[in-house]
Amino acid sequence: MRLRALLSLFLAGAALLASADENDWRVPFITTPGDVVERMLELAGTRAGDLVADLGSGDGRIVIAAARKYGARGLGIELDEKLVEKSRHDARLAKVADRVSFVHGDVLVSDISKASVVTVYLLPSLIDRLQPRFVDELQPGTRIVSHAFAMAGWKPDRAETVRVTQPHPGQGDESTLYLWIVPAEARGLWQGGDLRLRIHQNYQDIEVEGTQAGKPVAVSRATLTGRDIAWETRAWSFRGRVEQNQIVGKLNDVPLVFTRAR
Repeated sequence: MRLRALLSLFLAGAALLASADENDWRVPFITTPGDVVERMLELAGTRAGDLVADLGSGDGRIVIAAARKYGARGLGIELDEKLVEKSRHDARLAKVADRVSFVHGDVLVSDISKASVVTVYLLPSLIDRLQPRFVDELQPGTRIVSHAFAMAGWKPDRAETVRVTQPHPGQGDESTLYLWIVPAEARGLWQGGDLRLRIHQNYQDIEVEGTQAGKPVAVSRATLTGRDIAWETRAWSFRGRVEQNQIVGKLNDVPLVFTRAR
């Protein structure tokens, strides 16, 4: 998996930039250690029905591992055409070429909308540019796992440190992984029976204000994970799913549908 080491190149100094022929530049990459590959796929909860998209896929190891271990389908997107060719070759050797594909393309414009798992090992400057696409183009519930770098303003649903057990060029003995689950769009006004709700949302963090028959209701413990939404009051709890302009679920054990208010 590819990490474009642009920061290191900048630190090399203007003298090096001046002496280099622009046409000869090849941005170096750092592959992802095997331990980290395994844990990224585990952290994402990868399963056979998933399409795993690796952005900046390098030699294709994550996509191939997803197909070999979990039976998932895979898509690798990579700027270096030689690495794309190597990935296709390695997929054939691993006997998973029928389940994976590798695209010579730019991750900033390539179609990722069908992915249910997205893996990245990219610098923050690229992740910042991808972040709006993750929210706007990926389906709610899609799992995103990043190696080493987090997203600005969007706290991870989970973060953990992985020990790297074997020496790996360009890699220390630990790696940090971050998991995000793309949330549904739940903000706004909702009406269900005599209940009226206003949901405030910042990615997966939500606050719910409610009234019942016109009287304020204190709502607590509101959570949003993908499409799954829940909250509680002193008298009852609600569990449901956000489905476009409806929230369908149960108030205690009674079915209830909230409709987005116009």
